[in-house]
Amino acid sequence: MKDYRFIRRLILSLITLWAFNIHAQKAKEFYVTTGWLYLAPQSKSSTLRMVEMGSTPMDAEVPHTAVRLGKSNTVGFSGGYFFTDHWAVEFTAGIPPKFDIKGWDVLAPLGNIARTTAWTPILQVKYRQPILPKLNASLSAGATYCWFTDSKITNDQLNQMLGGPTSLKINGAFRPVFTGGVTYAITNHWFVGGNFSVIPLKVKATLVTQNQSTNQDDRYKIDVTLNPIMTYANVGYVFGKRKK
Repeated sequence: MKDYRFIRRLILSLITLWAFNIHAQKAKEFYVTTGWLYLAPQSKSSTLRMVEMGSTPMDAEVPHTAVRLGKSNTVGFSGGYFFTDHWAVEFTAGIPPKFDIKGWDVLAPLGNIARTTAWTPILQVKYRQPILPKLNASLSAGATYCWFTDSKITNDQLNQMLGGPTSLKINGAFRPVFTGGVTYAITNHWFVGGNFSVIPLKVKATLVTQNQSTNQDDRYKIDVTLNPIMTYANVGYVFGKRKK
C-alpha cells in the first residue's frame, strides 16, 4: 500500500509540472528503447481449497494455506510512434521473467514451492509533455494480456502434503495498465528514461494431484492477487530530428 501511495503522489507531481510547458514535441517520430525491467508483485492469495476429490465435487478449504510471488528482473524493450506533438502509441515487452512462488502461512517453512514464467506485452497510448529543457514527463494508459507458461511445482514436500505428484496451471487475463515516466534528451537522437507501471491483476491457479492413495486426481484452486509494479530504466533512440 505504501508503494501505491507513493505512485499517486508522483502522478500528481507530474501533472503539476505539466503546467510549465516550455517546448512543443515533434509529431511523426519513431523511437525504440531497451533497458532493465524490475517487476515487484504486491501479492496475496486466498487459502487453497479442494474443489474435486476424484470425480466428487468438493468445496473444502485447506486451512491457513496461502502463497506469495517473489520479485524478478529481466531485459525490456519498447517501441513507439508519436502521431501528434504530444500523443503516441507505444508497445512494451521483455524477455519473459521467471517468478518463484513461495509458501505462506503454514506453507511458509517450505520456502519456494513452485515457479512460473510470465508474459506481459503492453500496448498503451502515451501523452508526453516537456517540463524543463531536455526533460519530458509522460502518462500512459493501455492494456496487457498476461499469461503464464512453464508453471510447475518445485517442492517435493508440497507433493507429499497433497498426496502425490501435482501439476500447476495459472490462467491468463486481460488487464489495464497505467504508466508514468520521464525522459532526458542527451542528443537529438539519444535519450535516457525511466518509468513505472501498475497492473491491477488477479489470477486463478489450479493444482491437480495424482493421489497415490486413491489412484484418482484431486483438484485444488487458489485465487492470487498480483498487482505488480513494473519499473523500467532504459536508453532510447529517436529516428528523425528530435527537439531537446
